Amino acid sequence: MKMIQWRYLMAAVFCAGAVPFLSAQAGRDAQVQTHEIQKDVLHGKTDKDFGWPEDEEDEFGKILSLKPAKRWYVTPYASAQGYWTSNALLANNGEKGDTVFVETQGFNSGYRLTDDWNVQAGYNYQLTRYDENPSLDVDTHNANFLTSYQLPWDFRLMAGVNGAWLNSPDQKVEIYRECDPFAGVQQSHTYLDGKLYWYYGYQFDKKYTHPVGFERMEHTVYTGVSYAWLANLVSQLGLRQNWQFYDYRPPSEPVNGRQEWVSSVALQTVWQPTPWMQVTAFGLAAYDNSINATRDYKLANCGGEIRFFWKF
Repeated sequence: MKMIQWRYLMAAVFCAGAVPFLSAQAGRDAQVQTHEIQKDVLHGKTDKDFGWPEDEEDEFGKILSLKPAKRWYVTPYASAQGYWTSNALLANNGEKGDTVFVETQGFNSGYRLTDDWNVQAGYNYQLTRYDENPSLDVDTHNANFLTSYQLPWDFRLMAGVNGAWLNSPDQKVEIYRECDPFAGVQQSHTYLDGKLYWYYGYQFDKKYTHPVGFERMEHTVYTGVSYAWLANLVSQLGLRQNWQFYDYRPPSEPVNGRQEWVSSVALQTVWQPTPWMQVTAFGLAAYDNSINATRDYKLANCGGEIRFFWKF
């Protein structure tokens, strides 16, 4: 029984693909998105082994379940996350820290079409609040759809689309929207009777946005390793390299467009004391090396999340 639990838990926590690969990484991505949109757009600027269906992923963590697999599932959830960031404004010098709080409610769902072909869909609503920089506060709608196909040798092909709509709670207007079709491939390996898990993969995203100045192509390579200390306690270390190529060409740079090269490393530990609650602690360090944009920055985040959920 413990062997089965390890396998379910490892799969739920350690699959990267359709979404950011860690709670910490997701926090960084949301922070970048929030900062850029609020700081630049509002001010008129233009530069700135995967088990089924025992697991599902969303942007702010992984939901874990030890229930037996079935053809379909629906999982409503609610979570509260808090973390400290070393660079709230993503400044290239004079960094200032802040505390960020995120409250999320939503659902994940899935259906197994065949033994190897699965589809998933979900939606959540998030409230993000900064302690010392309330101008960065946002309310966000996130929707996603994913289909994946399992191949021999533990390869998994995946494709889907993510959508995001950001509103300013102060101005009560929509400030940004994004449609993100993506595709990727991942391979995983297990060792030590399934307690040790290693994965790596590649993902391509094409992000259509409004304002259009933020449209871009993204290439991401990632890898990670995890270990199950107990049947309900797992740690993971992940590395990610992301390249962003913006479609917009500012007037001052008619030939070369903006690029962001983001390197990040993240560590998280997930504990599931009950079938309906998950507690996560995480930390992240990231470095953004930009081209044709004066926004190189370093970032460190650390925090935790508590999540309540139930799988039907």
